[in-house]
Amino acid sequence: MKSIKKLACLALLLLAKASMATTSGEPIRHVNTTEKVVALTFDDGPDKPYTEQILGVLDKHNVKATFFVLGGNAKANPDLIKKIMASGHDLGNHTMSHQKMKGRTVEAMRNDIASVDKILRDLGYEKEITFRAPFGITSPNLKEALQQLNKRMVLFTFLPQDWTKISAQQIYDNVMKQMKPGLIITLHDGGNHRENTVKATEMLIENLQKQGYRFLTVSDLLKLQQ
Repeated sequence: MKSIKKLACLALLLLAKASMATTSGEPIRHVNTTEKVVALTFDDGPDKPYTEQILGVLDKHNVKATFFVLGGNAKANPDLIKKIMASGHDLGNHTMSHQKMKGRTVEAMRNDIASVDKILRDLGYEKEITFRAPFGITSPNLKEALQQLNKRMVLFTFLPQDWTKISAQQIYDNVMKQMKPGLIITLHDGGNHRENTVKATEMLIENLQKQGYRFLTVSDLLKLQQ
């Protein structure tokens, strides 16, 4: 009987630790794994025509990705959200309008994040919605808001600067210099002049697949956390 009680207590302790890891508000920037897997993520969309073009590249190569969307863009482009879901990709929360979180109250941030979640839920998304802070900037208030929402924050290992006026080759090179298993690659499908991001996306997929890498959604990558 004592042994059973001891095992039950241990199970509860492990469950509590897992819950704390999920809701701590601490950002996840990569996953520790020896498997040759990475997560391909896109921020600031959905946006025409680039989200559609990226979806075409992903479908062509049978790759699943994660789109951290802005609530305003999701509301304005529900057809694109539905296309993302229909293709089996993950959706993430990138706030309503890309406003910096730092300096805002817990309530204001919680309401902002919850508003995006509602838009995605109303469009039929049922999986976990992870959160990515605009500019990657966190704060104690943001961590508190995420804890209250029981939400995980997924940032990025680094930024390849694809929103600047650099070539597709430069975007590709910036990613490859940092390449390692468990990497969270962050590109942008929202905004102006993302043609080079679309080209770099295909370059990365083709070359990394040749090297034996697999592309996972963020939710699937997090399952491999060691």
